[in-house]
Amino acid sequence: MVIDTATAASGFASQVYAACDSMDEHRFGQYLTEDCRFVYANSDPVIGRANAAAYVKGFMSMISGIRHELLEVWQCDDDVLISRMNVTYTRKDRTTLTVPAMTVWRMRDKMIQEYLIYVDVSELFGG
Repeated sequence: MVIDTATAASGFASQVYAACDSMDEHRFGQYLTEDCRFVYANSDPVIGRANAAAYVKGFMSMISGIRHELLEVWQCDDDVLISRMNVTYTRKDRTTLTVPAMTVWRMRDKMIQEYLIYVDVSELFGG
């Protein structure tokens, strides 16, 4: 198995989301393979750790904060982790938006090779 136990899978997911919540793209990027495929909501795929980190940095520059409340983590097969959570975004004007989200991670060598984020953030910027 890629992640040995359900507790380890949940712990790994918590570490990844803490890195995301830190809004530090380099800390976040350490969990991605060099050739990762990163897809946020309905955006085009971003290929490569450096490009994914740059994408995250750009997105984070548009908000004041982010917080993930991890609800469940499932390990499927040997290389897939699925997480369900609530994500709270803090806008630049300090208002917040909380939305449900899910991620699917395809793992390789205990790193995320494919990172798919399913979330509706159409209300985040007044859309």
